[in-house]
Amino acid sequence: MTTRRGIMGAALAAASAPGRAGAQAPSLPYLPPSERTRSLTLLVGAEGGSGADLWVRGFAPFLERHLRRVQVQVANRPGEGGLTALRQLAEAPTDGSVLAYAITPFLVARMVERRATGLLDKIRLMGAVTEEPVALVAAPGTDLDALRAQRERPLGLPPPVSAAAIAAMDLVQALPMEHLHFPSAAAARGAAASGNVAAALMTVSEALAAVREGKLAVLAVASAARHPQLPDVPTLREQGIPLDAALRRGIAVPAGIEARPAAHIARALRAAAEDPEFLAQAEWRAVLPRFRDETEWGAIVVQDLVELRTRWETAPWQVVGG
Repeated sequence: MTTRRGIMGAALAAASAPGRAGAQAPSLPYLPPSERTRSLTLLVGAEGGSGADLWVRGFAPFLERHLRRVQVQVANRPGEGGLTALRQLAEAPTDGSVLAYAITPFLVARMVERRATGLLDKIRLMGAVTEEPVALVAAPGTDLDALRAQRERPLGLPPPVSAAAIAAMDLVQALPMEHLHFPSAAAARGAAASGNVAAALMTVSEALAAVREGKLAVLAVASAARHPQLPDVPTLREQGIPLDAALRRGIAVPAGIEARPAAHIARALRAAAEDPEFLAQAEWRAVLPRFRDETEWGAIVVQDLVELRTRWETAPWQVVGG
């Protein structure tokens, strides 16, 4: 009988976990490259140069800074919509030498559509370090109340397994528009800016450049509180639409990882999320640096899994990508 648990077990064990939630994890000392003695592989289930790859390569230096004597090597393992990397992670050594980039609810949706949810018991989501709320955007001058009665033009969306597209299913009653999926958030953003769609859903960070250029306006944010960089923009809840939706990025490890490296990695993730340089980088990108530990992130994933399984059985989305 194994003494380690996957993400499902971590979430269910929340009530019995020791009272450490409020503890401040110490930052591990940074060592220059000449003093690093160990190589750590960070898998990313996407092609080099992709958005996921760029995020991971931007985050890797912070892992190096807060892990002792470690040099992080990013390894691209595209395939199965990101699941190939997680399959390799599940079979990796248990000494903490192999980690993987994890993004939810995207990967949960990929597992559901490919009947691969068993992977959740073979990995541990050690910690999410950023949160990117979904936002409703449209051309400047668009009125949200007018959108509620709009039928002629569709709502632009990124691919079906994106956080925005998943959230859109919960907006059908409030915004009864046809859903039009684009191959990327950038394409949906362009369609909204040009007026080819009435509005679009995407993360705040994906809309940021167009908002700064005055090509798009953020009508509302799908979060419990207003976005710190958009204090004048209401939440959807304030507009009578009870929807919270966000993309979360973090790091996963094999389910059987040994206790000592698991603890070191968890501490390093918390420290990285609180690193002043990381905070500055996140602010510039309109990303919320929000650390969620294994138990907290796991509880969110369990809820995502239940909702996505039900949705797949009743109204399956189109499978896109290999």
